[in-house]
Amino acid sequence: MSNWYLAEESTSAVWIAAVAAVLGAFFGAVGAYLAARHSSRGAVGAAAQTGADAYGKSVRETRLAAYHAFATSVRGMVSKAQDMSNLIRAYNLTFGEDDRPTLPTQAELLALAEAIGDDVVRVRIAGPKIVADAAYEVLEKAGNMMGDVGDYLSLTASSFMPIDNPDMPIAIMLDRPIIRHAEVQSSTAIASDALGRFLDTARDHLDDWNGQAA
Repeated sequence: MSNWYLAEESTSAVWIAAVAAVLGAFFGAVGAYLAARHSSRGAVGAAAQTGADAYGKSVRETRLAAYHAFATSVRGMVSKAQDMSNLIRAYNLTFGEDDRPTLPTQAELLALAEAIGDDVVRVRIAGPKIVADAAYEVLEKAGNMMGDVGDYLSLTASSFMPIDNPDMPIAIMLDRPIIRHAEVQSSTAIASDALGRFLDTARDHLDDWNGQAA
């Protein structure tokens, strides 16, 4: 009787050990699977983050280059427009003298006006829209400035008297506002202010994805 009991007890112990081994292997496999899955997800997440960071860096560099080129072109345009207006003023102030400076040509003026066309397109492509809109505001103000320089040049070239003297009765000869040096200076200042607003907007939205400041 005791031998049978001992044999049965031994068989139970073996069975329990076998079940424990099977359960241990099962839970071990489950644990390994979950660990591998978590590791895989971590690797995929890290790769996705690395890809997003690289893309974001590429976008930032593209935008920065476009914004810088546009701002540089506008600054050069404003500076040259001021130089032209100063030269036209000097031409007016030396009216009747033999050593008068030479007036700028319309061709030079047109070449200056075209200087920022390609750069504003680059800004439009680089985005975002809020920065592109600020660039087009600069383009509008710069266009007004160049229009004023052109009017100042045309009026000076066709006048038989110096036009920068406010006491000259030249206004009665025209049916439009008189553009003199002071008006050109005002429009160049407006263009410069618009460029300053563009730079502020571009800085705030350099890393922007959805229209909100980064």
